[in-house]
Amino acid sequence: MSPTARNRCLVHTALVLVLMLLLSALRPSVAQAQGKQRIVRVGWFESPFNIIDEQGRRSGYAYDYQQEIAAYTGWTYEYVEGSWSDLLKMLADGKIDLLSDVSYTDERAQHMLFSSLPMGTEKYYLYADPQNKEVNPEDYATFNGKKVGANEGSVQVGLFQEWAKANGVKAEVVELSGSEKQNLEKLSRGDIDLYLSMEGFFSADAAVPVCQIGTSDYFFAVSKSQPELLVELNNAMGRIHDDDQYLNQQLYAKYLQSSGMSTRLNATEKAWLDSHGAIRVAYQDNYLAFCATDPDSGELTGALKDYLEVASNCMENATLDFTAIGYPTAAAAMDALANGEVDCVFPANLTAYDGETHGVFVTPALMRTDMSAVVREADQKSFAQKDRVAVAVNVDNPNYDLFLQDHFPDWRPIYFVNTQECLKAVADGQADCLLISNYRYNNIAKLCEKYGLTTLSTGIGMDYCMAVNREDTVLYSTLSKAIGAVPDSTVNAALSHYYTEDARTGVMDSLNQNLLRVAVIVLVVVALILLFMLLRGILSSREKKDRKQRTVSKEDFALFDDLPISYSVYHVSHVEHSELYDAQIIYVNRMFQEYGGLPEEATVGRRVRELFPYTGEEWFAHAKRAALDGQTVEYDYDDPLTMKTYHATVRQVIAPGYCAITYQRA
Repeated sequence: MSPTARNRCLVHTALVLVLMLLLSALRPSVAQAQGKQRIVRVGWFESPFNIIDEQGRRSGYAYDYQQEIAAYTGWTYEYVEGSWSDLLKMLADGKIDLLSDVSYTDERAQHMLFSSLPMGTEKYYLYADPQNKEVNPEDYATFNGKKVGANEGSVQVGLFQEWAKANGVKAEVVELSGSEKQNLEKLSRGDIDLYLSMEGFFSADAAVPVCQIGTSDYFFAVSKSQPELLVELNNAMGRIHDDDQYLNQQLYAKYLQSSGMSTRLNATEKAWLDSHGAIRVAYQDNYLAFCATDPDSGELTGALKDYLEVASNCMENATLDFTAIGYPTAAAAMDALANGEVDCVFPANLTAYDGETHGVFVTPALMRTDMSAVVREADQKSFAQKDRVAVAVNVDNPNYDLFLQDHFPDWRPIYFVNTQECLKAVADGQADCLLISNYRYNNIAKLCEKYGLTTLSTGIGMDYCMAVNREDTVLYSTLSKAIGAVPDSTVNAALSHYYTEDARTGVMDSLNQNLLRVAVIVLVVVALILLFMLLRGILSSREKKDRKQRTVSKEDFALFDDLPISYSVYHVSHVEHSELYDAQIIYVNRMFQEYGGLPEEATVGRRVRELFPYTGEEWFAHAKRAALDGQTVEYDYDDPLTMKTYHATVRQVIAPGYCAITYQRA
């Protein structure tokens, strides 16, 4: 070896030894940094932000949010209890590190740091004791001379003073430093006449909201002595917003929306109700699972019946009485509304423009249904290739006319007197299809079997609302409050019940038509049971599973090839030997292929985790909720490849385990 080569070798060896020594010296500090946990002293004040139940379990808006943050930062919390006012001072003095529900002011910014993103937006209300009859929200003069309690140092004081000045109210502000419980005791004793606080803080027996005086964004505030904590907080909140941009709304609905003015009628609404009496609801007869007249009692039945029963008791300070009146068609019910015979109509499916042209307001949706196309079994695969589609429509159902205009404007409607005639027209070739709610299929199942018809999912839903005359603005606001107070779970349970009940009734009607047929059916059933028992021992579990499962193929969805929005279908199931879910792609339409830049042959049959490995777990959670739980999910999706935002709707189709997703540019 030459001296030059030998020297080069010695130099290389020395460098390697130095690097090894450096790595060994750094390794303990790295491990120590990884094992270190940050203890964060966080303020805990009694409110819907921080709740401790009878078993000592914590929850609340701030608590849940802080747990989300900890999932990204690894923080461990040390809870410091006190009134909000005391905790705010402790934060400024550096005695705690973090406090929730702090509105920004320039003065506060001198003593504390604020998160870049808000936790949410809160509404501020004046609350009164339930026995207080002096204060009338319809007459602000009754607020004059009253003592208004508010948390010391809170932004609410300034908002109230601005509101009072704008409305000519002269009231005394009393700043309070006690806990919420102590402040409410002052309200109950009469030490203060009104208490200023956030929406959702109290039960109705403790304090009732009188009127809203303002809103404000609120933030996490951090001690000025912990700037590095703020950096971690901002990073975590940014990542949370990217992964779940609806977290604020979900926490608001969970902890804050349950009380406030939305669950109470104001003085004008109560006066209207007292003078008017029962609210007369017109409904379309023979329209189960939604509404119908019970042939035995002559009373309303269907999901609308259950809905009205819950809605009648959903207001904290009033009972809503409803009288339901059936009409043979939706058009007849709308005529009754125009003539003043009734106060509102269900179901109504009108856009804001259609409502204006018909002289009505349309409330928020009470119920929602997916729509299916009834077609001939022989046309199931070729239906989507039709250049012109003739759709059978009931002559007196304007809801379907407007639905066609919005979603299938190129289809040509042909009118018939009732649904049975529409089905017969499809079977005879006079029309290509009939649109029907998926909750109404049991009503026509026997006729579909008789005529050789089947259904195709459209992937599009219809909202069922109430219509009120445009001059009845007080009734509109009353119904809107009631609709917001009735849980979606109540409506979904009612629809499922009457859908199932309708199927059971249809079976019993069929059995009662012919006793001989009943006997034959019984014999056949017994024979099948015996045959099953004989075969059970030789059938493998795999064969039985395959026999029971509904097979779905891309041909089932050819109807959507030319849909102007992205439409795709997935089979959702567990990843083998894992708790994770995956989804096999069953069908994609042309718009999906255009959005994703992948042809059908490169996607159908593949699994999402394999084809799109960057897809977040949120996507699979939404797909699972739709396919396996039967829920309809809507959310905005940011595509990491195209950097574009799409509005996605996910709903179950064909059979449990399958879902369809529509994407359209947000």
